[in-house]
Amino acid sequence: MDDYELFPQGSRFPRVPGFPGDEVAGNKSGSPTNEGLSAGSGFGEYRICRLIHEGRTASIYEVRGRFDGRGYALKTPRDPASPESCESLRVERSFSTRLRHPSLLGIQGQGEAGGVPYFLMTLHSGETAGALLRDSSALRDTGSLLALAAGFASVVDAVSALHRSGIVHRDIHPENILLDSEGRLVLADLGSALNLADRNLRPEIEPAGSILYRSPEQLPAGANQYVPTGDVYALGMTLYILLTGRLPFLPSNSRELGRLKLTRELPSARRVNPAVPLGLDAIVRQACAIQRSARYPGAEDMARDLKRFVSRRRRCRSRYAS
Repeated sequence: MDDYELFPQGSRFPRVPGFPGDEVAGNKSGSPTNEGLSAGSGFGEYRICRLIHEGRTASIYEVRGRFDGRGYALKTPRDPASPESCESLRVERSFSTRLRHPSLLGIQGQGEAGGVPYFLMTLHSGETAGALLRDSSALRDTGSLLALAAGFASVVDAVSALHRSGIVHRDIHPENILLDSEGRLVLADLGSALNLADRNLRPEIEPAGSILYRSPEQLPAGANQYVPTGDVYALGMTLYILLTGRLPFLPSNSRELGRLKLTRELPSARRVNPAVPLGLDAIVRQACAIQRSARYPGAEDMARDLKRFVSRRRRCRSRYAS
């Protein structure tokens, strides 16, 4: 079998062993961190409630306003003494401030506390798109898969909005797609995003995210990491996983995974999950085509096909129902 199952009750997706960057993000012994921030401590106008997530460069806390008592998710550099981390967060903050889309996690406020930048986001439950896989029966229900396709089309549309603004996300995967209070999918984390109009971009910039979600053209050493089609590939891989509950390949290490991604087309999602409609399977496979020329040229094209697919299927279901 060329895939392996996700843990149905787990909140995380399995990682490819032995690949830098695929380790579970979290605090590591000896690494710099916001040591002064803990439950009950203050951060500017906010009171820290708990640590939600700690990545390699930034930390996210649940906070409450000292004066209004409202809850937020506050993102700040993991190492406040690092100029690079602070500048990275300021860049992410600027992207999130200027871009507005219903399926893009927006900023509720921003500022500096003691020279340390931060921004506030809507406080979500912490559930990601992976929560959709906990009910295995939903994967076998055509109506549930249709609803997933409709919600995912909005996420793809959000990525299209990024691309129209000259920004590539570079770190799309199921854990960066959140479920809001109404069950809608929302794309988060612009921490690895790049502005293609930035004349200071370095050709040798390191790739972002897990190798599983990188497009084949981004795998070779020194490859161009500024391609919107890389986001399209990551969207297709993410949708494949959400439709099947499985990863498409079973490599023993990252080198083997790279070889598979360069030589083997994505397996049919319908072969893994017969409930996946043919039209939806075709969209996923085109998004993840090995050859860049065979892939959707942009997220806008993928979003268009997803919306058309959902519209046609809903019309068919409506006719049968009547």
